[in-house]
Amino acid sequence: MIPKNIFQTWCTKELPPEIQNIIDKMKEQNPDYKYHLYTDEEMDDFVKENYPGEIYECYSQINFIVAKTDFWRYLVLYKYGGVYLDMDSCINDVKLDDFINSQDSAILSPENCRDTFTQWALIFDLHHPILKRAIEFVVDNIKTKRHPWDILHMTGPFCFTRAVQSIHEEFFGNKLDVLNIKGDTDITYTFCSYSYRIRGNDYKPYIEFKHPYSHLLYNNKPHWSELLRHVVSILN
Repeated sequence: MIPKNIFQTWCTKELPPEIQNIIDKMKEQNPDYKYHLYTDEEMDDFVKENYPGEIYECYSQINFIVAKTDFWRYLVLYKYGGVYLDMDSCINDVKLDDFINSQDSAILSPENCRDTFTQWALIFDLHHPILKRAIEFVVDNIKTKRHPWDILHMTGPFCFTRAVQSIHEEFFGNKLDVLNIKGDTDITYTFCSYSYRIRGNDYKPYIEFKHPYSHLLYNNKPHWSELLRHVVSILN
């Protein structure tokens, strides 16, 4: 069962009114869910308190907030379970319980036209093996300095997809053919006490990637991709 938590993070809790309205509507539609908004500092405190030692040390070495957020989303869902949602995405005019079943322990959705799984939204029970594997991969990437300027591979959707495929291959002896997962796919894979349900693509029509007001989040701050390009250009 997916715990009734919704997690988001941003640099401040003072959000543009249009963004706050989206959050308020989501909370009204899902009154049984507890909403959690973490600031950057609160993310740091969470990881330090709950994952001391190697994981916190690796997390502290990350220089880009978007990569820290990637890592944190796996860690917070592994600890508590629930729904993670990027601040620039939103749940459409539906209740989460309309598409999260009581027997679900994870819901995965491929990105449209890519062989990767969505991680701008994540839906997991706590202590799920896919999250554990993703955390292990991130730690290894940081310790070995693998993909230091490639956030997609170091902590992001490519790393997450690698974790999904690693667990699926371990459980079932083959890899998922992500590109052949269609919009109407709804299949659950179960191995012992673990399961994950695949619904494609991009969680449509339930969750929307990049809602119409997403640009307002960057009115007074540069997009993370611009910062990364700037740093890489200096290093090169």
